[in-house]
Amino acid sequence: MKIFLTGGTGYIGGNFINHALKQKHTIYAVSRKKVNKKKKNLTWLKGPIEKSWKELKNSDVLIHLASEGVYDKYSSFKKCFKTNVVLPSKLLHNAIKSNCLNWIIIGSCTEKKIKSEKYAKKILKEKKNIPYFNYAFSKYLFTKFTLDIAKKHGAKCRVLRLFHVYGKNESKTRLWPSLINATKQKKDFQMTKGDQIRDFCHIDNVVFSLLDALNFNIKNKDFPQLWDFATGKKKSVKKFAREIWKKHVYKRKLIFNKIKNYDNTNYIADKKHLWKIKS
Repeated sequence: MKIFLTGGTGYIGGNFINHALKQKHTIYAVSRKKVNKKKKNLTWLKGPIEKSWKELKNSDVLIHLASEGVYDKYSSFKKCFKTNVVLPSKLLHNAIKSNCLNWIIIGSCTEKKIKSEKYAKKILKEKKNIPYFNYAFSKYLFTKFTLDIAKKHGAKCRVLRLFHVYGKNESKTRLWPSLINATKQKKDFQMTKGDQIRDFCHIDNVVFSLLDALNFNIKNKDFPQLWDFATGKKKSVKKFAREIWKKHVYKRKLIFNKIKNYDNTNYIADKKHLWKIKS
């Protein structure tokens, strides 16, 4: 299969490329910066995602991973809106012109906190500085746009709202690598109270399930589709941290503090609309 990929230099994208190449897929990966990593069946395209890439005409499927605000909790709405809505919207228009009508769009579980567009605009108007809100709202808007344009043009589209990914090569500031680093240094580790409920997905399982989603002959009753992309297993942040901690260290302590107001949200997958990540 020939895959047109955005976000290939990111955490999930890099892991996806490695596994997809092992399965003999051909990948055209877009990057704004020059990438010198040469691999068989992988072509790096230097430039913006909104460019009219000729490679789209030769691609069997478009996978859109690129986004703004995943790790920067205070990314501005202007920046998030441009990167997460305006530019990928142009990408989809170009895909339609190129007759590339099989799409995998990676959304976010944070979209689920947006009750409505009207509700979100009210918060923006009041200028409340809520971490990750701009990211969540922009992803919510793009999901709405994607489903509408896919339906209009008959595209086979799957929007996969991804939950919490962890594992090798994850950003060092995230919980899992922070825990691992503390165990290596044999230090106590301080974190939030940890009562928040999450759906933790290992990066390898995410990538394998994403490759499965490329088969548009399965779960193909109706398009476009919107799925919660998760394991379907609920777990508190505290329990997750303790499981990681026990595997590596016993003589040091996990110290649980208060939950920050913006982080006091549970993210639970909807089992009726679940694309289950294998675990």
